[in-house]
Amino acid sequence: MVTIMNGMSLHGGIRPYGGTFLFFMDYARNAVRLSAMMSLPNIYVFTHDSIGLGEDGPTHQPIKHLVTFRATPNLYNWRPADLKETAVAWKE
Repeated sequence: MVTIMNGMSLHGGIRPYGGTFLFFMDYARNAVRLSAMMSLPNIYVFTHDSIGLGEDGPTHQPIKHLVTFRATPNLYNWRPADLKETAVAWKE
């Protein structure tokens, strides 16, 4: 998904977005890192970002994933808590 988004972004004329559970970011870690290094305007929406959210159990609990995002240069992280913060995140 993220590799396709990178290709669409590099082709031009579109700002791709995609989403999945935060836990599954492991499968896309390298492509997300490359898009950040190239400063591509991709938008990633990752849900189920807490160990207290979802009924899928410990196999779907993201423990280290948000730290990886925060440590990646040129990758901006927004974790809005309410409607106002969500509006600001989408404007950025």
